[in-house]
Amino acid sequence: MGVAADAVLRLGMLLMGAGTSGYRVIRGMKRAARALGFDRIDAIVSVTSIECSFHKNNQFRTVVAVQQSPAIDSSRIEALEYITHHMHQRITPAQLNRRLDWIERNVPAPRWSRVVLTLAGACACAGFAVLNHVPWPAVFVVAIAAGAGQFTRSFLGRQHVHQLGGVAAAGTVACLVYWFITFMSPNPAALSGGVVCSVLFLIPGFPLFSAIIDFARFDFYAGLSRLTYAISVIAVATFSVGVVCWVTGMSPEPPHAPAGLMPWWWYAVAAVASFFGIAGFAFIFNSSRRMVLVAATVGMVANIIRLVLVGYTGLPFFPALLAGFLVGCLGAVASRKADLPRITTTVPASVIMVPGAMMFNAVYHVTLDDMSRALANAASAGAVVVAISAGLTLARMMTDKDWTFGHLIDFQKPLTGEPKETW
Repeated sequence: MGVAADAVLRLGMLLMGAGTSGYRVIRGMKRAARALGFDRIDAIVSVTSIECSFHKNNQFRTVVAVQQSPAIDSSRIEALEYITHHMHQRITPAQLNRRLDWIERNVPAPRWSRVVLTLAGACACAGFAVLNHVPWPAVFVVAIAAGAGQFTRSFLGRQHVHQLGGVAAAGTVACLVYWFITFMSPNPAALSGGVVCSVLFLIPGFPLFSAIIDFARFDFYAGLSRLTYAISVIAVATFSVGVVCWVTGMSPEPPHAPAGLMPWWWYAVAAVASFFGIAGFAFIFNSSRRMVLVAATVGMVANIIRLVLVGYTGLPFFPALLAGFLVGCLGAVASRKADLPRITTTVPASVIMVPGAMMFNAVYHVTLDDMSRALANAASAGAVVVAISAGLTLARMMTDKDWTFGHLIDFQKPLTGEPKETW
């Protein structure tokens, strides 16, 4: 019983460490526990720990495991969910461990080189800059600064530097590179307003959206831990930006978006910026090429519709809700056709819509002791994130009956055959 429980727990830790939601971690563990012959499993999942009790006949075993370095790895999520969705017959602990060994050996983390991740960070933030109406000369500076920041984070991550330290260093490097280029420019005014966009690669989209979706299922333990983690990353990143802006005198305020609908050609440019921005985030999340293409296409369509509605209505919240709903519905169909986990498509597609500039401005105004503007920015940013998450949740309810009706893994469902050596 102990060996089997440890194998299931190892699967759960790999799923949790890859950044998937608590719901998916628990369902994956339940599928594996059923295939190993357990009668029941009760699990509590946070962003860094799992507590679970295994029941078989009149015996039970409670185990706890902790890991201190949360990460996002879409490729690992895909591989792990593939094996959990194909546990239709009895398996042995040795077989499960061999499958997990294979994943750890053959699904690289990270999948992409540091050069690719640097370019991905540059593309993601340049896309944000275009969507925030930053002047074209500043867009190129944003790409250079963001690439430097992402390179710093990647380098420090592979040196096993504490994650929050890497976030602070990456944000500081990106801001300093942006300031240096602006300082050396013959026309600094043409480069103003883009510094915040150069650090938006630090937005923790996976835990932010997963937290609110966990709340929707009343899984407050998982939701609170993920939300706390996301807020910690955002706070460290924004404070590092705020300090650099305060010391150098740069303003983090991006240009104000023009009111009303934009010319048609701007939406064409915004579509390209959305596609490459989402693709950049997907690469940072260690997605495969297939995941990148699906997420970028889905997110581009939803984001353009959101931008048109924002221009038409002048309000950000209903368009954000509708865009989240579209991402959830289109992502469900596209993920099923491409045989991908839904979360690896919908979250990267949604990150481009997060009002990162508002989040960073909220903390910047705190450093200036301007609490009214800080609260206004924080409230607006929070409302948009909740609206996007509500749209994703509504789409999930309409496209996944197991999630909607709370269908758990049925341990009484018969499995086919005896364990076979297939791995």
